[in-house]
Amino acid sequence: MTALGLSMALIAACGNQNRPPLTNESEPTSTSPLPTAIVEAKETVSIPNPTETRPAVPTSSPTPTPWPEVRLFAPDHLRGNAAAAIQQVEAAGRTWNWRMVDSAEAADIRLVTGEKGIPAGHRAVALTVPFTRDWQGVGVSEAKDILANGREHVIVMDWAEMTPNRKALRVDDLLPAEKDYPLQRSWVLETSADFQPAANQLGQAMHEFINDDPVIHVSAVGDLMLDRALGYAIANGDPSFPFSVVAPELKRADLTIGNLESALGDRGQPAAKSYTFRAPPAAADSLASAGFDLLTLANNHALDFGPEALNQAMTLLAAKGIATVGAGVDETSARKPAILERMGLRIAFLGYVDVPVEVGGFDTREWSATESTPGLAWADLSHIDQDVAAADKEADIVIVLLHSGYEYVLPPSPAQEDAAHKAVDAGADLVIGHHAHVLQGAEFRDDAVIAYGLGNFAFEIDGDPSTAILNVWLDAQGVRQLEFAPAVIQRGGQPRMATAEEATRIRHTVYYLTDLLNEAP
Repeated sequence: MTALGLSMALIAACGNQNRPPLTNESEPTSTSPLPTAIVEAKETVSIPNPTETRPAVPTSSPTPTPWPEVRLFAPDHLRGNAAAAIQQVEAAGRTWNWRMVDSAEAADIRLVTGEKGIPAGHRAVALTVPFTRDWQGVGVSEAKDILANGREHVIVMDWAEMTPNRKALRVDDLLPAEKDYPLQRSWVLETSADFQPAANQLGQAMHEFINDDPVIHVSAVGDLMLDRALGYAIANGDPSFPFSVVAPELKRADLTIGNLESALGDRGQPAAKSYTFRAPPAAADSLASAGFDLLTLANNHALDFGPEALNQAMTLLAAKGIATVGAGVDETSARKPAILERMGLRIAFLGYVDVPVEVGGFDTREWSATESTPGLAWADLSHIDQDVAAADKEADIVIVLLHSGYEYVLPPSPAQEDAAHKAVDAGADLVIGHHAHVLQGAEFRDDAVIAYGLGNFAFEIDGDPSTAILNVWLDAQGVRQLEFAPAVIQRGGQPRMATAEEATRIRHTVYYLTDLLNEAP
């Protein structure tokens, strides 16, 4: 695909390195037209951005050095990238005394968008709309028209400045994080002749760091119950059957996670409760071949066949390279985070359960792990507070998996909300829920996201077959964007991606529930 070059003549409006808290924003009624100049040879689109002037920050006088001082200005969201480039330049042999400044007017060299200057790299630019607006993507020609003339509800911004209450429209079915995404913005170093040598030196190093934008793609699904018909297929020699249709979608992510809603193995005796599920040992192969990297076991079926079966499940999954959270040989291990690393970022996962007493009288809380007995991590609010705060110190991103709520009820329960809010308040970037067997809405709270319920995913069960893969893109500051990719559970429990008509209906439901959760009080 031929990439479009997007260039901006003025300094980009910059967000703080830590993105601002999300608000229940009202949709913009319009955007200012963005004049466009298309150069056919390079197919370049120029987009002026509003200039943001910052007050100069008082600094102490620099210590005299044998090298001439040069002052560099970079937008807030690229200051870290610029600093890394300076370090590389200085490591090769210092010839300038570099100093970052907060005002473009006070700078000798300015990192800006445009075509005139010393090339410094490219960044993806996103056409963004409110998250619950049912608009998914455009073609390249329509994208050009939007950039040239503006469009109602659309705000153009650097992909790195996204907040999850907005979403980037796909362009030719590609998101800004994906290879060959066509909308790119050029960055250059603007300077005077006196500082041209310094700018040339820095520009050579800039490309690596300006283009660098580590984003992790996580795919999450709801309940995975590989007993009944799915278990029969696995046990009879077809372990790939449960996820054969959706595996390509799941494998596109850097990390794929879910909730294992059953025991796993061939050991133990059924518990005294209404429903007991146990997937055959080969189900571990099913999950691994579908691309799962981590599963939570904190649910009301993990001990359906007792502690021996729980231990067997963790052993079988570990042998396939699948991490687990929310259960363990004692309380310490059940509450311990699993920390996985991708793109140089550390992601901590925690799992908890808090479900009502079953109609038959069984209370899942009886399975809570203790100091000396195996079991589950119960969603005790003080434990969530302590665990998340501790994990936040060890990792760049914290994700909490919460099994809670009322079955077949669309709004989250008070217990769900309390646990999710506690996790976010303690530092979690994302909370992903399940147990209700239906899709629920998402809440934007401060700078975090709570996806209350992902429903079933691979599960032979009566009820609404609608489900979804939750795709989330995360950076060092947390959630950048999320989307629900609609799916449908076929007869026998096997999931498939939804048709266009089914997808529209499923998204409408999620968007409606999300709007309700984010209404201003």
